[in-house]
Amino acid sequence: MDVTLPAVRAFVAVARAGSFRDAATSLGVSQPTVSAAVKRLEASAGRPLLIRDRDGVRLTELGGRLLAHAAAVATAADELEALLAGDTSGLTVGFMGEAAGTRTSRLFDGVRRASGREVRPRRFDFDDPSCGLLAGTSDLAVVWPPLSTGDALEVLVLGSDRRAVAVPAGDPLARLAAVGPADLAGRVWVVPRSPDPVWRAFRHPGSIGVRDIAGEVESRAIEETLELVAAGQGIALLSQSTDDHYARAGVVFVLLSDGCRCTTAVAWRRADTRPVIARILAGL
Repeated sequence: MDVTLPAVRAFVAVARAGSFRDAATSLGVSQPTVSAAVKRLEASAGRPLLIRDRDGVRLTELGGRLLAHAAAVATAADELEALLAGDTSGLTVGFMGEAAGTRTSRLFDGVRRASGREVRPRRFDFDDPSCGLLAGTSDLAVVWPPLSTGDALEVLVLGSDRRAVAVPAGDPLARLAAVGPADLAGRVWVVPRSPDPVWRAFRHPGSIGVRDIAGEVESRAIEETLELVAAGQGIALLSQSTDDHYARAGVVFVLLSDGCRCTTAVAWRRADTRPVIARILAGL
C-alpha cells in the first residue's frame, strides 16, 4: 500500500473545501494534480473515499472515518516542516479597547505557551472591529461580536459582560442602580463610527429598545467616547468591563435592568489552517 503525504493532503483539502477546484487553490497546485493524488489514495483503499456529483463532493462512509486520521497526519507533517524550517516568527494579536484587560492578557499568555513565539499586541479602534484579521495584519484577535464578516472569520467566545450605560457623574441617571429603555428616552447618545454595520448596530441604543433618541455624536475610539460622555455631550452604550479597564473620572456606569450581556471572543481567519493557530486554539 503506497500512501503518500501529497495524497493525504489532497484528500483532506478536498474534504474540507467541498470541491477539487477550491482544494487546488488552497494547496497552490492544479486541479488535475489534486484529482490524481486523491485517486492514488482511493486506489490504496480499494474503494472510493469521495462521492463526486454536480453539487461538489462529499465523503463516503469510509472517507468519513478516515478524514480525522488523515487531517492529523497532514497537521503533524506541517508542524514538522515548520520546525525543520526554523519558523519562530512572532504572532500579531489584535485587540480593541473593550476586549482588553484580563482576557486579552490570558490569550497573550496562551499564545506564548502554545506557540513558543513572541507575541506582538496591536491595538485597534472602531474603524476596524475585526482588529486586523480582515486586512491580514493580525494572526489572532480579541474581538467584541457581532461582526459582519460573513464566513471569513471563526470566533470562540471567551466570556461575557453585563451591558451598561456610561453617563456623566452629575446626571440623574448616575444615582440609579439600573436603567431600562424608558429611563433612556429623549437623550443624546455617543455612538461608534465604524464601517461594520452589524457591529455598529449592536452598539446603538436602538439595539436595547430605545426609540426616542434626541441626537447622536460619533466617536472613533473608546477613549474618545468616555471623554465625550464626561464632557456632557451624550451618554453611551458600553459594557461593565469598560468601567474596570477604562475608569474615567466624571463618568459613571449604570447597568441595564434587563441583564442583557455582550461577549468577548478570540477570532481567526477561517482560511488560516496553520498548525500553530490550531495548537493555540486547542489550548484555550
